[in-house]
Amino acid sequence: MKPAAARKELDRVSEALGALESKSKLLDEVAWGREVEERFFARKARELPRVAYEVDRAALEGENAKLLVVQRSIAGDGAIPTFLRGVLQSNVDRNRLLLATGTVDFGRISIEVYGGASTAFFGLPLTNHDLAKHLLERLALHGWDEANATEDPTLDAPALVTFLEERIAKRKAPVKVVLDPQCTSKAIAGMKRVRVRPDATFTTWEAEGLYRHEVETHAYTALNGAAQEHAALLRSGGPRSTPTQEGLAVFAELYHRALAMPRLRRLALRVKLVAMAEDGASFLDVYRVLVNDEGLAPREAYLDAARIFRGGPPEGGGPFTKDACYLAGLVHVHAFLAAFVRAGFRDECEMIVCGRFALDDIGALVELRTMGLLARPKFRPRWLREWSTLLPYFAVSSFLGGVDLAPVTARYAGVIAHANAARAPT
Repeated sequence: MKPAAARKELDRVSEALGALESKSKLLDEVAWGREVEERFFARKARELPRVAYEVDRAALEGENAKLLVVQRSIAGDGAIPTFLRGVLQSNVDRNRLLLATGTVDFGRISIEVYGGASTAFFGLPLTNHDLAKHLLERLALHGWDEANATEDPTLDAPALVTFLEERIAKRKAPVKVVLDPQCTSKAIAGMKRVRVRPDATFTTWEAEGLYRHEVETHAYTALNGAAQEHAALLRSGGPRSTPTQEGLAVFAELYHRALAMPRLRRLALRVKLVAMAEDGASFLDVYRVLVNDEGLAPREAYLDAARIFRGGPPEGGGPFTKDACYLAGLVHVHAFLAAFVRAGFRDECEMIVCGRFALDDIGALVELRTMGLLARPKFRPRWLREWSTLLPYFAVSSFLGGVDLAPVTARYAGVIAHANAARAPT
């Protein structure tokens, strides 16, 4: 595709998306309001939550019809037309999910769009659930240790707001942080606003992780996309961009050592919960596992269970599978960066934060950049700005990834056995 034709198609798709009347986000539309939460606990957590979804079916169906007309008019099998058709399809899929809220079809479409616990990746006989189980096994603690860690200091919601505001001010980003009593997560970010639940508390590693995840990834990529003169459609990639977005966000946590064991275990556990829901578990089944087996506080357990059932029926059979793609997204992003950072492709690595898109679209973005239709991202996360520290990270990890650790484990088998048998002195 020639530059003039590419620019014309970018403008057409951006115009089609800009004309959509349903501007609200999918996560806001399927979120369970605080009144649902309070009613659940008022009934002693013994009844399924009662949720009603309100969607304008005629408007959503009309939008999809218009988007599909534009999609079918984009000719060619190259990277750019394929990317543009994918962007349109992602918005169609968003509307399809909204049209199916409260039904088991919501779960079927969710698996189609995000993947699920049993989805394989890289063409390997490994699923998202396999990865989650592997991590849960590796994160399990063994033996007895005298060197107990001290309690992490906690921040209340106003303190977190101050922490984030100070970090954001240093980058001069147009992002505000506000307390929102209606926030259905502990914290969530849009392009220009981070909402924090007023009654939530955060450990210091959670605060650092939230900045890397919500601000440096989700907010910055949206801002970079909106700033594109010829590709403003990158401000919001729709459901299709979610695995890449979440993979980038979790990578940022990992790289900056903000991905603490409780956080990574929580991400892996959520894949297990998606697997339960896919097998027919109800909201109450999942909630009770979290409280009774995992030891979560009731409110924490409710929020995690609600993530899996928002949009679908609380009785089960149609879960929201978005949480199954965080770890898979991390694997994909890490593999991409390992290949491109080691090869020294700094410009191509920058493209990964120039907006919100699916990682499979990177070829189209590189083409658009060479045509002069895609600008460098203004807001780059710290891990990407500090290129000189990124290359050694992947250089060393690439070597260690090829080392067989079995002989090392065998060498220390006796010490491991003694450590497992250790008990606290009486």
